[in-house]
Amino acid sequence: MNSQSLSGAARCAVLLYALGVEQASAFLRRLEPDEAASVAEAARRLKMVDQQQLSEVLESFYKLLDTPQMLPGEGAEFIQSAIERSGTELPLDVQQQDPGLCPEADAESLARLLRKEHPQTLAVVLANIDGHRGAKVLETLPASRRVEVIKRLSSLRSIPNSVLRRVEQTLEVQLRQRRGAGATQKVEGLEVAAGLLKRLGKEEAQTLIEELAKEDGSLSDAVRQRMFIFEDIASMDDRGVRNLLKEIDSQVLARALKVADEVLRTKFFRNMSERAASMLEEDVEALPPMRLSEVEEAQQAIVEVAARLVQEGKAVVAGGEGGDAIV
Repeated sequence: MNSQSLSGAARCAVLLYALGVEQASAFLRRLEPDEAASVAEAARRLKMVDQQQLSEVLESFYKLLDTPQMLPGEGAEFIQSAIERSGTELPLDVQQQDPGLCPEADAESLARLLRKEHPQTLAVVLANIDGHRGAKVLETLPASRRVEVIKRLSSLRSIPNSVLRRVEQTLEVQLRQRRGAGATQKVEGLEVAAGLLKRLGKEEAQTLIEELAKEDGSLSDAVRQRMFIFEDIASMDDRGVRNLLKEIDSQVLARALKVADEVLRTKFFRNMSERAASMLEEDVEALPPMRLSEVEEAQQAIVEVAARLVQEGKAVVAGGEGGDAIV
């Protein structure tokens, strides 16, 4: 069966399978609920995807990326919509008389604009700008304010559009329009907070986590857990991987590696005996088709052990843009 026999939603599901769990999850969060439901349903209906189908879907995707397109008349609106649907992090659209306040405003300009704002306002803004500038803004705040902002950001679940409009008026910035006044915008505050902390230096992130723990231990644990993902194990030191292998079940590891890339698989294999690595590889290849949720459950179980080992000093993981170890 070739890929042309698959529906659009099914082809999207195949593409997400190729991207891996973390990237697929990030992509799905950007879809409209009905779109995500269609892709999820198509994924459930897929019994097996052979190499030919996978190759054809990927090839058609690459061709689509390489094909020059004429811009429609409403070019700006089209590009805005396309970027939003692509899952790319978007900066705040800034509309103010001062020409320095533009979408390309650097972190220092934003920091000057935001430094006197209430921590809740800062949390709302950080939830709606790209992680790079968000981390830079966070760095400019006094330590006591950072903790309060991260605490509020981590607790965000949704933001009423009326609140977004008040932020627009107060800061004279224009956030992209959402639904009506009574609607809310879904916000993954924990993920945003964790992403910002990963971009900070090791010591700075650790201090923030510790200060947050004094105020809300469970929230601190939740942020710390989201700072560590399964793919981070690829950057773990070999000693840490060997310690990890001592504490996890081989069948759980096999399920977790089912959709892992070659780099991550190799990381585990090279820290095992040749015989054990061969057996694990056979176990992975022998696994029957399974739900993505089963793979994610196995990966999460391993992440929890890995995060604990890092916390105990039994493993080190390079992370963040600066290459420091994450905690």
